[in-house]
Amino acid sequence: MTQGNGSQFIAPATKPITAEDFAGTDNTSIWWLSGAGFLINSRGTLIMIDPVLTMKPGSPDICEIGHRMLVPLPIVATEVPRLDTILYSHLDDDHLAPVTAPALIRTGGLFAGPVVVVRELANLGIPAEQYRSFRINETLRIGEVEISFTRVDHSWQNLDPEKYGPPYGPEDCYGFLIKTPDGTIWYTGDSRLLPEHLEMSGVDLLLLDISNDPYHFGIENAVKLANTLASADIIAHHYGTYDGSDVLAFNGNPDELASAIDGSESRFHVLAPGERYVLKG
Repeated sequence: MTQGNGSQFIAPATKPITAEDFAGTDNTSIWWLSGAGFLINSRGTLIMIDPVLTMKPGSPDICEIGHRMLVPLPIVATEVPRLDTILYSHLDDDHLAPVTAPALIRTGGLFAGPVVVVRELANLGIPAEQYRSFRINETLRIGEVEISFTRVDHSWQNLDPEKYGPPYGPEDCYGFLIKTPDGTIWYTGDSRLLPEHLEMSGVDLLLLDISNDPYHFGIENAVKLANTLASADIIAHHYGTYDGSDVLAFNGNPDELASAIDGSESRFHVLAPGERYVLKG
């Protein structure tokens, strides 16, 4: 990991994700896609979370949502061979990317998200038979994997409702609790810390947003959650991807958390985009 302009930290050097990573397997593996995105291969069941995997046409370093990339993508949407489901936590374009989503129709995966997300997927041309909306605490079963939808608080539009519009409500965003044969993964989603987050248990891998934005956990609360889930391994994300040292949601310093997380030497993982992690439940 290196330091960019100002105080912005850059993720480790990208490692390509290949077609072999989508093949059948006897374990559950996770790859950070950069930003807030992940690929999970659980014994051949393939899940993507919030993928942003397309570059602006003709540009080597500007992604589809208009930001300069600090690191290359580990895979682009047109190279993804197959998916069983694509999970979207909310509408922000660094989670629901408007070019990547239609490009993934051909994978055959089920697109899943809150009602407002599914409406946008329909607008983007996703076929009706290929998307489905879910509510908080509902479950989706894909093969041997069970996905539950967990509560968040990400009403960032309250910064200026006249400029940004109505804030996200309690059913407009969520996280994902993903139970696999090899252990349980929790993708918390973009959120301020809620009391129920600190009541979560049975998590083997925490996909932890480490950005320092006031409508995200922030460093202090990310550490608090990590230390509450004291037996969980942790993968840091939501940092080191997009150029913008003045954008708090793009910034976070894994070193600041590592020094405060109990047992960080063995359980806090700063992956490169495209680097494989094998779940050990």
